[in-house]
Amino acid sequence: MRIIYIIITGALLSTALLWLGRLGKLQRRTAALLTAACMLLSGVLLLLAVLPGNSFYGNVLTHGNSERKQIALTFDDGPYPPYTQNLLQVLAAKKVRATFFMVGENAARHPEVVRLVQSQGHQIALHAGYHQDLLKLAPAQLKENIAYGKRTLEQLTGQPVHYMRPPHGFKDWLVLQTMQEAGLQAVNWSVIPRDWTNPGVAQIVNRVCSSAEPGAIVLLHDGDSPKQAAPREQTVAATAQIIDRLQAEGYEFVTIEELVH
Repeated sequence: MRIIYIIITGALLSTALLWLGRLGKLQRRTAALLTAACMLLSGVLLLLAVLPGNSFYGNVLTHGNSERKQIALTFDDGPYPPYTQNLLQVLAAKKVRATFFMVGENAARHPEVVRLVQSQGHQIALHAGYHQDLLKLAPAQLKENIAYGKRTLEQLTGQPVHYMRPPHGFKDWLVLQTMQEAGLQAVNWSVIPRDWTNPGVAQIVNRVCSSAEPGAIVLLHDGDSPKQAAPREQTVAATAQIIDRLQAEGYEFVTIEELVH
């Protein structure tokens, strides 16, 4: 069952209970308590759907082995020229590999960038076929969105795609079931510096480095989906400093695949 249906049902039930209390069909105190319980349950279920760090609806990877001083840099919403290429230059200079969660329609628009990412040894994973809130899609739309994105990346790279991060990290039972049926493991994050808001290079660096820990998965953005408008110079510059600071602390940068295995 979709979380949106549960929330709608909860809202309708809450309204009905309030009316029953007002009409005297139910004690007002009882009606109020039942209404509060419905609203609380709906709120908790919605919160679990939008918060990244839980597996209530199914298995979601948010961090790796905490016994090894490894950390995974991940980049969402690309490919997005010229920022993806600029970021690749930084990673190449630092000899660091990362994981790129790509949007299918962006990949189809910039196949040369997808192949460049692959040729430099980075891991390519799926963000979505189209950058949409998957919680709002009908089952057939959800399945097609994921299938299109996975098919596009696999055709461009000639390699299977095993991991996916749903847009915004939002998930419910159907989202995770559909991903699983497509052979995709859900991946969210444990460190989020909100770099897409462009808060300043120093702010991005400090937010990542102050939260870094063994096994962490860091969410950054080389792209800006679906608007394709915001600049990503701050993320590019911050990435270089993040690598320098955390390497000095003894961290090894790995892909999601390496972090898992």
